[in-house]
Amino acid sequence: MASIPQAAVVSCAEVHPAKALNRIQIGERGEIVSRRAIGVVANLLRHIAQREVETVGKMLNWGPEAFSVEESRNSAGPGNIVMIEIGSSEVTEIFSAFGQVGLSAEKVASIAARDARGYLVSRAAAGEHLTDQLLLPLALAGAGSFPAEKINMHARTNMKIISEFASAV
Repeated sequence: MASIPQAAVVSCAEVHPAKALNRIQIGERGEIVSRRAIGVVANLLRHIAQREVETVGKMLNWGPEAFSVEESRNSAGPGNIVMIEIGSSEVTEIFSAFGQVGLSAEKVASIAARDARGYLVSRAAAGEHLTDQLLLPLALAGAGSFPAEKINMHARTNMKIISEFASAV
């Protein structure tokens, strides 16, 4: 039996519209039930991702059981990312930082870990970047609430744009 080349495999998602949007009500984040630090390298040495997850582990006081390293050789170019996934009973948050030329693996990891640490001490369900993403579904549903770690300029701009659309209707 012939195998299908990896590049020929196509993923497809089927999306069906909801009949109605329900109020989004998210309470306090709740107990942390899962945590992972994932280092990904594309056409770079594996030890870069390993250094990233180890740095996250030191900064967040996590053991190696939370570490994962992934490698890709099928990328158009080189690159690296570290992702920190924190799951709770209410929500799963992901913090990430991308490698850049001249930026050490440890510095990349410290950027993501700093954001994750801020989220962990806040007890909020939504971190800084998830906050602005939840605003539109909340507005479309017409009601809801969630505790946010931080309202940044992006979220404030999003709120302003949503209110402009709402007043135009």
